[in-house]
Amino acid sequence: MKEWPRSLLFAGAYFALVFSQLAQNSEAEDGKMSRTDTATKLDTALRAADSLRDSERQISLFQSAADEALKTMPANVLVEEAFQRVQKSMSTDARKLAKEWRSALIEARDILQFEPVKESPLPDGFPELTPVGEIRLQQYPKYRLARTDMTFMEGSAFWTLFNHIKERDIAMTAPVEMTYADDGKTATKQSTMSFMYRSTQQGQLGTAGKVQVVDIPAQMAVSIGIRGNANKGRIADAKRRLESWLHVHRDEYESAGPLRVMGHNSPFIAEEKQFAEIQIPVCVKHSQRAVTP
Repeated sequence: MKEWPRSLLFAGAYFALVFSQLAQNSEAEDGKMSRTDTATKLDTALRAADSLRDSERQISLFQSAADEALKTMPANVLVEEAFQRVQKSMSTDARKLAKEWRSALIEARDILQFEPVKESPLPDGFPELTPVGEIRLQQYPKYRLARTDMTFMEGSAFWTLFNHIKERDIAMTAPVEMTYADDGKTATKQSTMSFMYRSTQQGQLGTAGKVQVVDIPAQMAVSIGIRGNANKGRIADAKRRLESWLHVHRDEYESAGPLRVMGHNSPFIAEEKQFAEIQIPVCVKHSQRAVTP
């Protein structure tokens, strides 16, 4: 078998990575345009309904807009559920039902319009953020982080990590990662908190006091984006949705790590503008892995 020069192999790997990232960026940009376009159409329907005095006609307009949104954004579980709540409504009062539809369209529009506040850059090679309400597989490269146990107060863990990067002149990078111990019921028991390094070339691996610097291997995670503070209720709700996704795709993927929260905003950002990704690391099941000859 002919052996290719090492330089050509490196070049091939480099270009494969570049094209993969370009495809990922293109897909993310297309998704953003689709969300923006759908949100604009929902807003147009809301404005048009203001000129209609008849509740029945308003309901018809809202339903048409909702149906169109579901066709273009089928992967957004929060948008889908906002409309389903009204569709299941038992109200026979047209005026009340029209108000319910209006509220659902406003909720869906705001979900699709939401843009996270990016306070710090992501680590090298990280994918675009998971949109609010969408469940998707995210591919992460190898990355480096500084981790400390959550055996003491969250504030103490944060300042322990902050002092660690400050002493080493390492710039703050988003997100802050928090993992949760699986008690079989909820996802409210915090296990670790980590600050990410911008690059795996920064700093030194090892333990320094209460902080451990480690490299996380490249991996996949099933992820959902949420708005607002990542409190216990929102985390538990996201966990339920992710576990449901894993159940549906149980023949393809399996859990490969504890639930984690990727928090992208500091407390200085207003709660309604805060953003986080709730994730479960996954791997392809052995029976689904490609066998190379």
